[in-house]
Amino acid sequence: LNGWKVEPLSVNPMIGPSAETLIKMGAKQTSLIVNQGEWYRLFSPMVLHAGLIHYFLNMMALWFIGKAVEQCHGFAAAAIIFVIPAVGGTIMSAIFLPEYISVGASGGIFGLIGACIADICINWSLLFSKHVLLWLLFDIVINCLVGLTPFVDNFTHLGGMVYGFLCGLSTIERLSTDFFGIATTFCSRLRNVIVRFSGLILSVVLIMVTTALLVESDGGASPCSGCRYVSCVPFPPWA
Repeated sequence: LNGWKVEPLSVNPMIGPSAETLIKMGAKQTSLIVNQGEWYRLFSPMVLHAGLIHYFLNMMALWFIGKAVEQCHGFAAAAIIFVIPAVGGTIMSAIFLPEYISVGASGGIFGLIGACIADICINWSLLFSKHVLLWLLFDIVINCLVGLTPFVDNFTHLGGMVYGFLCGLSTIERLSTDFFGIATTFCSRLRNVIVRFSGLILSVVLIMVTTALLVESDGGASPCSGCRYVSCVPFPPWA
């Protein structure tokens, strides 16, 4: 669309195209979603990236985290945990950062991270490990720092992680330590059903509420004026 032109690092530090090119390709821009009816922009950002650096960072994260989730819980669960948080995170970004142009698979990747956290919570006695938690925390911090750069969005990251946690509760099974994997008590089985049902209901309610808020918005004003600092901080601070 732009003859493979790469913008200067002062414009796009990810070694990628301009904002105009990203918009043509399907980047998230709330005014186009709400006022022009371009709802596909809730889905297209997950397959776009701000540049080469952004792409390679996301592919590395997807390889390590996505591969682990798929091996443990199957392709279908991994796909659900990636796609729903990616879309849900974009909706959150469209509401709170309407003026911000963003792309990336990071919402889905943070969804996988959220699912890993849900997996640890569900199977605490079997999966808890300080090393795993430190690795997840390191991954979150690095990606949130990347989210401070142009065209990458921390609201998509954090929204994706919330959706991923809820989707994880509804799709990830509790590992049994009982004889032949058979739960021995009714309370144990009931608890599993309640956890999974709660995760499903909360996921559906959250996506319905945020979608309704987006539809009712004017596409230009954020309900939280200070939320822009989550994805874009002044530098230097005294400027």
